[in-house]
Amino acid sequence: MSLDRASPAVRMAAPALSRRRKRAAAPRSLGEEVYGRIRRDIVGCTYVPGESCSESQLAEAYGVGKAPVRWALAALSREGLVIARPRQGHTVAPVTLESVDEVFGLRLILEPAAARLAAGRADIPLLEELHGRVTRGLRIGDRRAERRWIEANNDFHIEITRAAGNDRLTRIVASLLEESQRTMHLLTFVFDRVKSMGPDHRALIDTLARGDGAAAERVAREHLENSRRLVMDALLAR
Repeated sequence: MSLDRASPAVRMAAPALSRRRKRAAAPRSLGEEVYGRIRRDIVGCTYVPGESCSESQLAEAYGVGKAPVRWALAALSREGLVIARPRQGHTVAPVTLESVDEVFGLRLILEPAAARLAAGRADIPLLEELHGRVTRGLRIGDRRAERRWIEANNDFHIEITRAAGNDRLTRIVASLLEESQRTMHLLTFVFDRVKSMGPDHRALIDTLARGDGAAAERVAREHLENSRRLVMDALLAR
């Protein structure tokens, strides 16, 4: 039924309903924005695992009211990045050995196979550029530099997976890499050992450029196993 044919009461109620819907949508839209900002800071370890974060503290930090912060925390809780504590607010979820091992376990299944498929097909100049950003980009204590280093490292791995020619595989690997960003920040505490990742990337580029799928698969697996050991050592040392 159109508004023209509706009763006077319905026609009078429609504008009010529209206004209520707009008011209801506004906090959600702001909540999504605040969610993105808090999530970025959690993933980037501005808020470290185990740190408390109350609605009032976050509202003040981001210059917003409590309603959008409450919406953002509910979304982050569903995602597993924060934990709600009754009458105690929220805490940033810990990075556990089990979760790290699960992510690396999946990556070890997917990425070596992707490297085999990417041999002879990868964009070598782009990989060289990303490799350069990884090897020279980390400055300890500089959060922005750390974030750029992690992004360059992730882009390196995603680009290899993309060259395999399977979009679904690329999305899965990208999701796993995003999930492990907090873990990667822990590697900055063992920077001397992080530098050992450089030769792994170099060897992987060389095998891809030669089109040697078997060697690329082997090097990718060895690289991920080395990375898993580094992360586990960093977690156990904290």
